Amino acid sequence: MIVPLAVAVGASIDVGRAVSARNDLQDAVDSTALALAHLPNSTPLATLQSDATTWLSAELSNKDLGPLTVTVTPTTGQISVSASSNVATTIAAVTGVSRIPISASSTVKWGLSHVELALVLDNTGSMAQNNKLPTLISAATSLVDTLSTSAGTDPAALKISVVPFSMTVNVGSAYQSAGWMSGAMPTAYGADIFNTTGVDRFALFSQMNQTWGGCVESRPAPYDVQDTAPDSSNPATLFTPYFAPDEPDTGGFYNNYLTDGTSGGWQQRQGAVAKYSGSPKTGTNSSTGYAYGPNAGCALTSLLRLTDNTNQMAEVKAKLNQMIAVGDTNIPMGLMWGWHTLSPNAPFADATAYNTQGVMKIVVLLTDGWDQNTVNSDSDTSFYSGDGYVWQNRVSGLNTTSQTSRNAALDARMTAVCNNMKADNIIIYTVRIDVTGVAPTVLQNCATNAADFFDVPNVPDLPGVFANIAGDISQLRISR
Repeated sequence: MIVPLAVAVGASIDVGRAVSARNDLQDAVDSTALALAHLPNSTPLATLQSDATTWLSAELSNKDLGPLTVTVTPTTGQISVSASSNVATTIAAVTGVSRIPISASSTVKWGLSHVELALVLDNTGSMAQNNKLPTLISAATSLVDTLSTSAGTDPAALKISVVPFSMTVNVGSAYQSAGWMSGAMPTAYGADIFNTTGVDRFALFSQMNQTWGGCVESRPAPYDVQDTAPDSSNPATLFTPYFAPDEPDTGGFYNNYLTDGTSGGWQQRQGAVAKYSGSPKTGTNSSTGYAYGPNAGCALTSLLRLTDNTNQMAEVKAKLNQMIAVGDTNIPMGLMWGWHTLSPNAPFADATAYNTQGVMKIVVLLTDGWDQNTVNSDSDTSFYSGDGYVWQNRVSGLNTTSQTSRNAALDARMTAVCNNMKADNIIIYTVRIDVTGVAPTVLQNCATNAADFFDVPNVPDLPGVFANIAGDISQLRISR
């Protein structure tokens, strides 16, 4: 009885190996079919067959599989891929069954939807806690790999931008001379930080032997929530460089990097243009963690414009790995620049026109903001941000001593941005990480559908959520 029992146990192990191999084969066939669907429907059958065999073989790593047979069948509007192989038995071979056959097939539509995706990712200081930023980098990298694999060889099938944000967004110092930048803050922005109007901030950077860090400030209403292209004939639509002013020598200010050179009230001393010459004090403020100078708070990595599916998204993954944690939370700015990367309009104009058939525009927004948006500042002792100082009131309702009211003002702006993006048929996924006890109302409402919001209180669960989002995007590409 021992012998037949041993044979039966061995056979069950062989069957288990065959089931595992069949699952691997099915996954590989699905990926190959998706990749083929991006090729023109005029592609010769021989090319489809050759590409399918190459891609399928590359996808499979199961060493138990025998020789592979691949068949591609193109028909009107769809393409089918089937594959068969076998798995060598071990114990079951004594019964005369030397190999177990397996097969898999998949059928998808020709011309799957192309995807233009913006990863809008929180890079604020709190992301340095609880291993959040490294986990985000790993999860986002896996999402990119998953989508890139299913996109195949069509460069237009998948385009991705990366927009790290904190209390500002770094567009990159290379754009200093761009036509959509204005060194002087247009009057439509409201009260300036300088005592003299029309001060060229780029000139002040130069006078202090400093390089602009690449960060920008939010445009004034209504352009702070709209995708209106910048136009020099309408200065309010232009962008201005982030410039954290030298704060007074006395009074407990955080970013004092030059000698005042004048007397008077704190705003007068702070805004005196004549003092902005010579090299600023070096070092880092122990309270804020920001380096002293006009770029204080602008340490985050620059955004990456929409990049196509060449080189397995190497640029995208490199940008993700450059992210660092610094600053407060201003989600509306991050969302707006994510929108700019997906827009057919300037400043970048990299994307296809809105509502182009076969193209989906998608944003994945992640933040750990416990109350969505924060501005840690008051009228004088403050943190400068992409919205300036609160006394400038560049966001309606921001000039108040109530932190709750300031947060609510930015939340209202975020809601407007989300609604305007969705009106242009941009799909929005929102993810909140490492937060408990606070209702995520703003983020929930920002998402396109209720199922597109993900609350992730436990950081280790983030990779699974990003995998779900990647799978959902892949399914959208098939169904739309």
